[in-house]
Amino acid sequence: YKLQIQENETCRLCQQRVYPMERLVADQQNFHKSCFRCHHCGSQLSLGNYASLHGKIYCKPHFKQLFKSKGNYDEGFGHKQHKELWKLKDQCSSVGNI
Repeated sequence: YKLQIQENETCRLCQQRVYPMERLVADQQNFHKSCFRCHHCGSQLSLGNYASLHGKIYCKPHFKQLFKSKGNYDEGFGHKQHKELWKLKDQCSSVGNI
């Protein structure tokens, strides 16, 4: 019996093959656990402490700092306001804790 690795099982960031023991799946993308880091500060992330926007992942403090209050220039160009995305994530996580 051979374990077959599918071609799409590569890390979204480093593009190298991800084996099951080192794989982390977030936003329907494969990552090496060691590659799953904040786009802004580089800190190691886990499934419980990240947020994502437009394909980039962030630690929650930097996501909040960068997008919650001021948004960015693409708001109004077919994207939802980032403030609204943050509210939805907060509501979903609080509902899950009940």
